[in-house]
Formats: sequence, C-alpha cells, structure tokens
Amino acid sequence: MPRRLRLEGLQAELAAVTELLNQAVGMDDPMGEYQFTKRKQMLESERSELIQAQEKKASVALFFGGKPVFGSRGISAEFAGKMLEQFQELVARSFAKSELGLLGERGPIPMRQSSSLMVTEVARGSFGFVLDELSDQSEIEDTALKTMVEEVTTVIERTASPNELDFEEVAESLDARMLIALRDFFVTLDSADATVRVVDEVADFSLDHLSIHRARTRTEATSIDEKDIVLEGVLEGLLPDHRKFELRIDAAHVVYGSVSKEAAEQYAAFISGGSTPIGQKWKIRVRQRIVVPLNRPAREVNRLLEFLQPL
Repeated sequence: MPRRLRLEGLQAELAAVTELLNQAVGMDDPMGEYQFTKRKQMLESERSELIQAQEKKASVALFFGGKPVFGSRGISAEFAGKMLEQFQELVARSFAKSELGLLGERGPIPMRQSSSLMVTEVARGSFGFVLDELSDQSEIEDTALKTMVEEVTTVIERTASPNELDFEEVAESLDARMLIALRDFFVTLDSADATVRVVDEVADFSLDHLSIHRARTRTEATSIDEKDIVLEGVLEGLLPDHRKFELRIDAAHVVYGSVSKEAAEQYAAFISGGSTPIGQKWKIRVRQRIVVPLNRPAREVNRLLEFLQPL
C-alpha cells in the first residue's frame, strides 16, 4: 500500500485514540488513561518510522466513484476488470518503452512480466484497489517499475488538467501506442460515468466527471503520426544524461529533440574510444513524430535513434 495511505490511516487512528484518552482523563479513569496512552505512544512510533522509511517498490491505489460503485460495498466487476487491465497496459507500455527505447507499432508489448503489478488489497472509502510490485528482494534504489508507475500517474493527471499546456507537454512524450492506451483508460471512465482518485508515493489527486471528459476529448482529438527519417548535419550538442541532442542541417535549420537509449550508448562508446562526435558532420536516423492536439497547431517531435556514419 502507498505510504501516503498508510500515514492517513495511522493519523486517523491516532486522532481517535487521542480523543478516547482525553475522555478517560476527563472521567478520571486511570486504567483507560494508561491503555490509551500506551496505544497513542505505539501509533506515534509507527508514524515516525513510516515517515522516515523510503519505499523502493511500486505501489499505487485506485479509488473509484460514480455509477459503477455501490458506496463502499461493491463495484461493477466488468468495469473494475477493464480499469485494472487498462492501467496495467499503461504501465506495461511505459515500462517497455523506457527499457527498450523503441516499440513497434503493432504486436505484443515486450517485458510484460517485469511490469506486472499485483492486487494486494481492496481499498475502502469509495471502492478501489491497491496495486503493488511484489518481490522477495530488498531494494537499495527505486525500482524501474516504481519510476514508471509514478510517470504514468503524472501522465494521467496532466492529461486531465484544466491547463491545456500540461497536456501539450505530455503529448510530446507519448507515442501512438501509449496515446491509444491513455484514450482507452479515459473512454472507459467517461462512458461508465465514473470518477477516480489515484494515490502513489508522490501523487494524490482526484478526477471528477468534468476532468475525465476533458481528458477523453483531448486524447480522442489528438493524433500522432510517426516515421523514421535519415538526416545529415553537424552535431552541435548532445547531453547523454538528459538525453537531448541538437543537429544543424544548414544555416537556417536546426533539428533538436530527445535521444534513445541505444544512441546514448553509441555516443558513450565514441567518447570512451577517444572520438569526439560534437562538431562533426553525421548521418543519423531519427524518429519524427507529428503531434496534432485539439484546436492547436501541429508540433514536430524528434528522437535520435542511431548514429549511422560520420561524413
């Protein structure tokens, strides 16, 4: 369960125990005062340990409301199954893209097993589910899956944001398959007249009917066209840590964008071999995406895939 939710639970229990302790003191009940004091001390200790703890594995909670939910008692099985499947699809596509760099336009998503989340609890209040990354190994650093889950929740939130620029920035990072998965997620929510609250290690946000419909409209109206092209020009800059490049085609035309994992590894190999690609003329392969958002001009987004040869 996300640490944020565990802290909420402890805080609520602590408030209830504090109230009972105050009542015991007011009623001159020494036995009750002793018991509630001990319980309060234990809860405060647990809260302190949890605040200091660092969660290294993926954990996210999805709470649903609206027509598919019957209070805190139940949820439509068909709706719940679709939402869990579509959220997992978002995570799987994001994870595969991060690990492999590129995904084909069709076919199965690779590395699905490595990106699988498990339903570990049913979340009450409204009705929902806790999804966790389960492993017998302890982790020193955040797992790749934890990072991807947090990125997916950010994409969901910004897609539904009232600020149009938030979605435009997100759209530039999406590929066509991720856009489809995102569209399916919001279509299912909107068609069911549902709401959702998403909680993970860093995020806690709720999307009402208006926000969900806004996100559906944006994703349905946005198109992403991709093609691979070969460019020739002078490599004026490349930041391997930030995965950014800049290529000058001629005096008036500069192409810039992100760098794939494979191209960054190529660049590192050039440097370690004593070569200096910066300032040299290169033939490179670039994946060019034209993103056309709703009621906004098209944007060109480039990703350096591969260094082909120096010129």
